[in-house]
Amino acid sequence: MFYPGHIQKAKRQIQNYIKSVDGIVELLDARIPLSSRAYEAEKLFQKKQRIVVLNKSDLADPKITSMWRDYFKSEESDVVEASLRSTDAKQFIIREIVPLLKSRFYEKRFMVVGMPNVGKSTFINRLKGKKSLAVGNRPGITRGVQWINVSESIAVLDTPGILYSDLRSPHITTKLLAVGSLPYEKFDPLDAFERVLALIVERYGKGLLEDYLGEEFSNQEEFVEKFCRRRNYLAKQGALDTTRGAHTFLREVAAGKAGRLSFEDPESFYTSDSSEAE
Repeated sequence: MFYPGHIQKAKRQIQNYIKSVDGIVELLDARIPLSSRAYEAEKLFQKKQRIVVLNKSDLADPKITSMWRDYFKSEESDVVEASLRSTDAKQFIIREIVPLLKSRFYEKRFMVVGMPNVGKSTFINRLKGKKSLAVGNRPGITRGVQWINVSESIAVLDTPGILYSDLRSPHITTKLLAVGSLPYEKFDPLDAFERVLALIVERYGKGLLEDYLGEEFSNQEEFVEKFCRRRNYLAKQGALDTTRGAHTFLREVAAGKAGRLSFEDPESFYTSDSSEAE
């Protein structure tokens, strides 16, 4: 699941090019901003200006996103909310990024960094105007750095996505599953389903999930059974195909079909996750 060699190479490439740019544009998933930062930002980016883009904000809880904006501003980072999949990439850079970027020169250069599945490859593809990069959640798809000239005065440096080299925190793993940043096939489907469902109930209560399901449920087993019946997910001899139901549930939560959900806020991260992340 984890690729230490690839990750160390990506970090070296970023450090090699850091002097060539005016600042860093850091793409984070607005639903889990710190859990989707799989690197030591202060050490990796040195003293470069950082612009945090809270991507997929259209899928996140707007009240929690507001808390994250305040958090990153307190860390002296500029913050932009975005839904880059439905945004003109070039205009986004011209209108949102370039005015924030400090440079002594006519040309402005910045580096784009982020984990796989935060939307970086999709953004770069749209910026280049053609589908020249594979888009997916496997590390190594963007194999090296590449410069993209947005205009005569704007240059963007794309970098490989960085995953956790070793992920020991079950809580962070659950949140990465909830937003689709880890491949479901690497996990027991029902275990992943139960963990994500429990996380949603913990943060939002059962009512939200009952609205999504269309009826009440008393526990996780009843939820997946009712979910499979409603979708007519049947296996051999009429048994419920709970594996298919679990995968569908996880995909729909990640796509925002269960509602606009955020799975961490600044306070909860630092009380339950930060020590595990280290």
